[in-house]
Order: sequence, then C-alpha cells, then structure tokens
Amino acid sequence: MRQGAMMTVLSGLVSALAWPAVLLAATDWIDSKWSMAIDRSDKAGKLLAEVLLKGLQGNRPVTLLGFSLGARVIFKCLQQLAESGENEGLIERVVLLGAPISVKGEQWETARKMVAGRFVNVYSTNDWILGVTFRASLLTQGLAGIQAVDVPGIENVDVSHVIDGHSSYLWAVEQILAQLEIDTYYPVFNCAPRPE
Repeated sequence: MRQGAMMTVLSGLVSALAWPAVLLAATDWIDSKWSMAIDRSDKAGKLLAEVLLKGLQGNRPVTLLGFSLGARVIFKCLQQLAESGENEGLIERVVLLGAPISVKGEQWETARKMVAGRFVNVYSTNDWILGVTFRASLLTQGLAGIQAVDVPGIENVDVSHVIDGHSSYLWAVEQILAQLEIDTYYPVFNCAPRPE
C-alpha cells in the first residue's frame, strides 16, 4: 500500500516536472528561430534605408507602417537613416504595430528625428506572444509592442480593447488605422473578420 502511494506521488511529481522541461525545450527552439528572424529584420531595415536614400520612391512623402518584425525593420531603417547623415524629413509618418523593440535599449530619440510627422507606437498589453518570445532579457527593459514608449514625439496608442493576441493585428489593421485617422490602407488579408 505504501509503495503504491509512493509511486502515485512520484508519477505526479514526474508529470509536474515534465511539462516545464518540454516548455524549456520549446523556448530554446523558439529562441534560435526568433534570433534569426530578428537578425534578418535588422538587415532588412538597413536595406530599406538604402532604397529610400537612393530616392526610388520619387519626390513624395513616405509613410512606413509595419507589424511585428516589419515594425522592427522600419525602426532599424530609421536608425540607419540617422547614422548615414542629414536625412530628416525623408519619412513623413511611421506607424509601428506590435513592435518587438526594446523601450530602453534602443535609440528612440534618434529614430524620432527621422520622421517629419506622426510617429505612432501601437501596442497591446494582451500580446503574450511578444512576452514569450522576448522573455526575461528584454522584458526587464520593456517592449514597445506591449507598452507605451516614453519619448517626446512618440504617440502611443493602446489597442488592448481590439487586440487579444499578436496575430489579431492582421484582422484589426483597418480598424486601428481608422482610429488613428490614417487614410492609407491597402488590405492584405481579405478574409472575413474573426468571430468574437
């Protein structure tokens, strides 16, 4: 009887420890893929800056809008524009949605100077994907995708009432841009709204 009770307790303990081990293994896999994606988005930001500096867009105002890693591409582009010289005013406005960018460790003031008009950080406290992928190292610094950025000239918009997870932005972009009163919208996802 006693041995049976011990086996029951032991199997419960093993089960309780097995889930964290599985989750740790999964986060290691996520970390490697996420690190690669971050590196590639940083490189893409530099390439975007090069394209903008060449003037291929003509002599017209440029609006940059990006979601998730696309937001990071834009941010890195702004940093590259700042590093390469006097490029203030090349970008008219910027909207970052669910941005995986550190609030403290990045040069927000420098990026802000590259934007002539509005610079909007759209975030949701419900975006747990960013919390999982960035975890402890960057969460201690804060993330623009889940909180406001305290830098003069950055407009912060909390869309937690609309966004219940990271992929929710895909279906809510039109609504968010209407709330921001930004008239530039080209639908990418032409699917029916998600059921509530």
